[in-house]
Amino acid sequence: MTHCNPRGGSISDLLESLAPQTAVSGLQVDGNYERASAFITLDRRRGVAYFSETGGGLVVADIRKISLIEFPGV
Repeated sequence: MTHCNPRGGSISDLLESLAPQTAVSGLQVDGNYERASAFITLDRRRGVAYFSETGGGLVVADIRKISLIEFPGV
């Protein structure tokens, strides 16, 4: 399942509704696809979202530049 952000604003609302460790497959940030395995948290004050990578890395994304979040299929 993919969630796109064609008009802005809805991605941050979606991120606010996610529980920590929600599984994701990846996200598109500023036109670049980033692999990720789970949502970690949203820091609205700083305007960034944190995601973990499968290999243990960390993806920090500016929420204004996220245009797509991909969730694993059901």
